[in-house]
Amino acid sequence: MARDAAPVDATVPAPDGFAPWVPRPRVPTDEPARRRWDTLAGGPVSGRLGPVAGVLVIVLGGIYLIWRLGTLDGTGAFGRLFYGAELVSYITVAWTVVMIGRMRPDRVRHAGTPVGTLDVFVTVCGEPASMVERTLRFALAIDYPHQTYVLNDGRIAGRKNWREIDALAARLGIPCFTRVDGTPGKAGNLNHALARTNGDAVLTLDADHLVVPDVGERIVGYLRDAAVGFVCTAQCFDTGRADVLNNADPMLFRAIQPAKDRDNSAFSCGNGTLYRRSALESAGGFSEWNLVEDVQTSYELHARGWSSVYHARPISIGTAPATAAVYAKQRLRWAMDHMRLLLFDNPLRKPGLRGWQRAHYLHTSLSPLLTTVQMVFLVGPPMSVIFRMRLVSGAAEEAYLFFGLPYLLSSALFIVAYAGGRPAARTVASSLFIAPLYLIAFLWVAFGYRPRSSGTTEKVFQPKMSVLVLPQITFALTLVASIIIYAFDTRPGRPVFALVWAGIMLMMMAGPLSAVSERRAAVERWQVPIRGTIILAVALLSALTFAN
Repeated sequence: MARDAAPVDATVPAPDGFAPWVPRPRVPTDEPARRRWDTLAGGPVSGRLGPVAGVLVIVLGGIYLIWRLGTLDGTGAFGRLFYGAELVSYITVAWTVVMIGRMRPDRVRHAGTPVGTLDVFVTVCGEPASMVERTLRFALAIDYPHQTYVLNDGRIAGRKNWREIDALAARLGIPCFTRVDGTPGKAGNLNHALARTNGDAVLTLDADHLVVPDVGERIVGYLRDAAVGFVCTAQCFDTGRADVLNNADPMLFRAIQPAKDRDNSAFSCGNGTLYRRSALESAGGFSEWNLVEDVQTSYELHARGWSSVYHARPISIGTAPATAAVYAKQRLRWAMDHMRLLLFDNPLRKPGLRGWQRAHYLHTSLSPLLTTVQMVFLVGPPMSVIFRMRLVSGAAEEAYLFFGLPYLLSSALFIVAYAGGRPAARTVASSLFIAPLYLIAFLWVAFGYRPRSSGTTEKVFQPKMSVLVLPQITFALTLVASIIIYAFDTRPGRPVFALVWAGIMLMMMAGPLSAVSERRAAVERWQVPIRGTIILAVALLSALTFAN
């Protein structure tokens, strides 16, 4: 099939029948999007703050946990359960410190001059035609010679507008593959197109992502290394200033992925991944075994000896879940994907992986299960305030802050070092919000439940409520009840530490739970009144406690 014309540079070798390519001047087609692409704080974190904070976390956390062993007398079953949760949390953080410590802050990836034929797969499954059209126009504007394809899964998924997508593709002169049978889900859609195309490389784009025109210059050149099987990129979403749901996930894209890249373990996050066709063919195409194709396909390619590259800058900008209900559904699906890999295709037993690759994939697949212990920290304040259950023996209560506060501050410093100041709080808040979903995911996978389809994240109409957020709402209401009960509690020795703890946990949960509207500006306006009310109530009650 004929491909877009491009300038010729005879000094750059090219496959037979394909014109070489050189960069040419470009005019930004969407200036706000281009500014976000070019100013996003992607890539490895520079400086020594991160490693220093990591060492502090491990050392101070170890001292704290050793001290805590001597404070469990008289605390009962709950005190020991809480200590167990602290121990698991420490192991999780320490493991993350070690894995991120593999990152080399001074390592900068540079793609060579791109060469080879490129197919751009735009996957569609019921998204509005207006959204798809904008995505396709950006894909067509890629200045590297390429062929764009529409992968329309609307018909097989029962979406009403599948004919509209077919008509749109015909109007734009873009080949369109509309499936009538096959394995449901994105992987099946991609494999259907893979069998009907022949480009040397394949770039996958979601239906809502606007790609940069110089994507060829940015990432295609990595495939000049014959060992590279795929190139994954940082993700960029139009989240607004607050990003209460932490869709940007800076810890993943600024620290974890660069660390994985050091050990040839970076994995695809779906959109914006460039694959070498021969690598995909060696693995039997995109993996259809798991719920989503991205991590599992990366896993299979690594197991077959292919190398990966993590390009730490985004090459597209897209939409993200705007409501807590949609975010919960998305993260539950991803968690089930990780749990299935952990339980049924464990990295420790996977043939072909190297030592550090096993460690990275085990960290990725096991982290959701370890994160479920965060729920114990949410029930701590109610148990302390309402039922007066003690976490430490009476003689040790005064020393708790002496040992606990340095560990807490070093943990916060570690997250700030890699995620940034404001995103650090969102990172912790999202972890607390997701914890119940991870437990649900584990139970569903362990008992053999699997959704009929991997599904797609809603892009336009986003539900405001879901049963998946009921556990989080319950936790939040319990924390509110703890503060109210504390205010009217006339018993002596009210635990002011538990009150402050309840306020901090409630502030963390309030961010994600406030996303009950897809109107981003409204959600952002709610943040100050919500958090201000919590801070005022806790400060007033604490002052009254000390005054009495």
